[in-house]
Amino acid sequence: MNLKDKICVLLIVLFAFSAKAQYYKEKISIVLFTADFVEPVSLKDYRQHNTYVFNYENSKHEKFFLNESVDFLPTLIVYNNGKVIYKAEAGIDLQLPEGYKINVTQTIDELIENKF
Repeated sequence: MNLKDKICVLLIVLFAFSAKAQYYKEKISIVLFTADFVEPVSLKDYRQHNTYVFNYENSKHEKFFLNESVDFLPTLIVYNNGKVIYKAEAGIDLQLPEGYKINVTQTIDELIENKF
């Protein structure tokens, strides 16, 4: 294999990994960044959409925290096809702000309404 072939293979592999790394942002997705030491947040109200939970204590999830610049836990982000549409971050009390569920529901409803 010459250098040109090796570079092509490397680029294909890197492209495949980068496409796979963004899976949690596809379509309408609700992503929760959390840790064991904060009060649990339920995403069961949003099961009809893509939901993901990334835990700070899980070393496999570390890259997601870095890529999304998560500074506060918990943090809840609503994505639509890779774009951040809504972001709720915890305050000093380590809880999401009051009314975040209403805001998430309204955001999702608007996305669905504008889709058609």
